[in-house]
Amino acid sequence: MNIDKLLVECRSDDLAHALRELGLPVTGTKPQRIERLVQHHAGGGATSDILGALKPEDLRRAAKAIKFEGA
Repeated sequence: MNIDKLLVECRSDDLAHALRELGLPVTGTKPQRIERLVQHHAGGGATSDILGALKPEDLRRAAKAIKFEGA
């Protein structure tokens, strides 16, 4: 699974929180925020760091939306 498929299911505010936690700019539209996180990942950012930057309830909501087992 690509991380962008999960991030698309996050709310824009959820993405802003993750960006802030990672020290990245939080401005922009939801697609711009997703792209910033995907680029961070492509540039060597660990998947676990990106997922860990999301609040647990936000991550759970997105995982349920993509029918991730155990969410």
